[in-house]
Amino acid sequence: MGDVINCTRFVSRADDLVPLPSKPVDIPRIPLISIAYRIGSLLDVGGEKTNEQHVMNALKQTMYKWRDQGISVDICDFTSYPKLDAFPPQYIIFLELIDEQGRKIDDQQLRVLQMMANSEVEQQVCKANERYDAHRNIKKLGPLACILVQSGTFSTFLRKELLNGRTNLIQIKPYRLLKNEHDIQFFYDNKIDTSSY
Repeated sequence: MGDVINCTRFVSRADDLVPLPSKPVDIPRIPLISIAYRIGSLLDVGGEKTNEQHVMNALKQTMYKWRDQGISVDICDFTSYPKLDAFPPQYIIFLELIDEQGRKIDDQQLRVLQMMANSEVEQQVCKANERYDAHRNIKKLGPLACILVQSGTFSTFLRKELLNGRTNLIQIKPYRLLKNEHDIQFFYDNKIDTSSY
């Protein structure tokens, strides 16, 4: 299936999670799993293996920190790719934000968020993935860049994928790692220009 899973524990006769038969029988140990990430969705330039959970946790921690500072925003969606033509290589994270009520964020707030995003998300990814932090410390990776994209970018991207037949309606999953130049360019084309505010 392409999922890497973690076995969190086993369900056995002593657990309440499985209805027990009325007569004593041996019940096999059944693994309870959580999905760690999908194969092929790792950001991995030099062995640091940053997965979707690392990035998601870093983004969530950044949102919590911003809320504590009075900035009430949330993640609409995100995707990423390793920029290998930079030296040293770096991660690029495309991020669509909404306010807590699901509305578009005003231009002034977007300018402030863009200035803060790179360093704050970088700090949280370093906390989430020790290998990434080690690679940053020895300058094997450059600082990550967060690029804020326009409201509706991700829904437009998924509609485009459906219309092109590249995605099956039943199997729509977020693209967490962009792999082709056309998709990467789509997100750059939808970048919010915060410099003109």
